[in-house]
Amino acid sequence: MGNECSSWQTPPEDVMEKILQLVDFADQRMLGQVSKSWRSIVFQTFTRGARRHLPWLILPKSLNCKSNKYLSFLNFPDNKLSAGKITKLKLPKRLQGGCINGSCKGWLIIIKEKGLDSEMCLVNPISGVIHKLPPLRTIPYFKDFVKSRRWELLGANGFCNSVKMSTPDGYINSSSNFIIAAVFDDRNMLCLCRPGDENWSFFPVCDVICDILFSSSTLYALVWNEEKDGVVAPTYPLNFAHHDAGHLMLKLVYDKHQDTNDIIDDYHNDYKRASNAQIRQMLLESTSKEVMVVHQVFDYIIEKKVDGDEQINENGDEDGAGIGDFEGNNDDEGGGASDVEEVINDTTKNVRVRTSRFVFYKIDERNNNFDVMQSLGDQLLFCGDDGVFSLPAGNIKDVENDCIYFITNFCRMVDLEFGATTCMSDGYGIFYLNGQIIEGPYQGGEISLKYQGSWFTPSL
Repeated sequence: MGNECSSWQTPPEDVMEKILQLVDFADQRMLGQVSKSWRSIVFQTFTRGARRHLPWLILPKSLNCKSNKYLSFLNFPDNKLSAGKITKLKLPKRLQGGCINGSCKGWLIIIKEKGLDSEMCLVNPISGVIHKLPPLRTIPYFKDFVKSRRWELLGANGFCNSVKMSTPDGYINSSSNFIIAAVFDDRNMLCLCRPGDENWSFFPVCDVICDILFSSSTLYALVWNEEKDGVVAPTYPLNFAHHDAGHLMLKLVYDKHQDTNDIIDDYHNDYKRASNAQIRQMLLESTSKEVMVVHQVFDYIIEKKVDGDEQINENGDEDGAGIGDFEGNNDDEGGGASDVEEVINDTTKNVRVRTSRFVFYKIDERNNNFDVMQSLGDQLLFCGDDGVFSLPAGNIKDVENDCIYFITNFCRMVDLEFGATTCMSDGYGIFYLNGQIIEGPYQGGEISLKYQGSWFTPSL
């Protein structure tokens, strides 16, 4: 009888897979907690399903909600940006109300803002696993930042420029043997830690750090120096142990200089428009494990809003529902959308940021230069305010390769002298390298400057 019960409690794998196909995401998570067998099959089914679909888009907090018990994501079951559906996951109680700084390899970087006592954690919203990082107050210049205007407008996301991990996807679910690298407000300082560390370790860098990336057991830092154009420096060790393989190795990559066409047009003193005005520099590990440099080129418009004005998109139509119109992270467990109340007065100045194009470089370490890439090959790139990553295009159904999906709310571009607390985002879209065209952008809306646009790859 005991054996019969055991057999009944563990159905054949094909039966378990069919059961999972009949239940929603929340029930799949619950089944994964029943037994090791169920957890294994849920993990396999979930992983296969996730690889066949686009990553989830993290939705901004509701402008009118303070507690934010739930995280909201826009997922794309048909792999079309125009047909997203909302998925909500409840945050662990200790992190409710925290702000999302970004995502990395299936994990979210969440900061619970409490002034000098602000906490920074890694959390897997699918499994609920949390890794606590050293307190931000252990960073010497954090105290001054908390007192600044930038803290008031941007919060902790204005302090944290880049956070990356030294592990493959999904590896850190149950292990703490990995490294976190971060660049905070001082962009000449590289900060390192492991989960459970009480303090950050600091390593000064002479040049301004634009982005960081772990690749093949080496930490890459993309840096800017006016006198060095597209130079790859030799690798050198840091006094920081890397697993059991000796010291962590650091390689500095000096960014390729790219001219901007900073043309400012004035129109009746109501707004200013800068075309091809600013470049954001990022590092990327391709699906073939090659290190690339990505330049995201922006236009922006600074406008003075007048009572009764409506937001008009480039086609002359009134904006419809977009990313800023989702009441994403509110306290209701169910999905849904409603209009975000527009803040309009005769003195408000809005900043609208728009992606105009991307430029891609392959790092040629042997010849110490950068090669412009004309094709991305069989991979898709996903770019958010927290960085860029790649996925094999062949795994995802009904999509074209050689393109980059992007979400823009690049709040660090905003000149704080304008006093804006919200940004008119042009939402998310697709840039096709072949033809240099943008599909979309899918309409955005008014969102907080604190929002970090980010793509999330769900993982158990």
